[in-house]
Amino acid sequence: MKVQLSILATAACALLMAIPLSAANTAATKPAKKTAAVRSMWPPENLSGTIAIVDPSLKRVVVQTAGGVPFDMVITRSTRIESGGREITLQDLKQDMNKGVSVKFVPERRGDVARTILLNG
Repeated sequence: MKVQLSILATAACALLMAIPLSAANTAATKPAKKTAAVRSMWPPENLSGTIAIVDPSLKRVVVQTAGGVPFDMVITRSTRIESGGREITLQDLKQDMNKGVSVKFVPERRGDVARTILLNG
């Protein structure tokens, strides 16, 4: 009887140890899910004001609203800057200080990312 209990206890211990090990191996062999990085959780916004600062080296534009509130805009490769219906560069925009602009941007953790900057007039 002691021998049978000993064999039964050994088998039960082996079974209890095998279950977590097999579950760990199964989880390790499953491929990781690929998820798209969420860039922004906020919808695009619009802003009108004047160009206060253009810094091409930092890829930043500061737009000041009529109320005097400055907004720093991050410029990316996909930011479209237009004047008079034609696309211009950030360096060209530097020549248009104090002119009116309309900006469509997306608030992100890294700052307000400009999608489009349209010079008025």
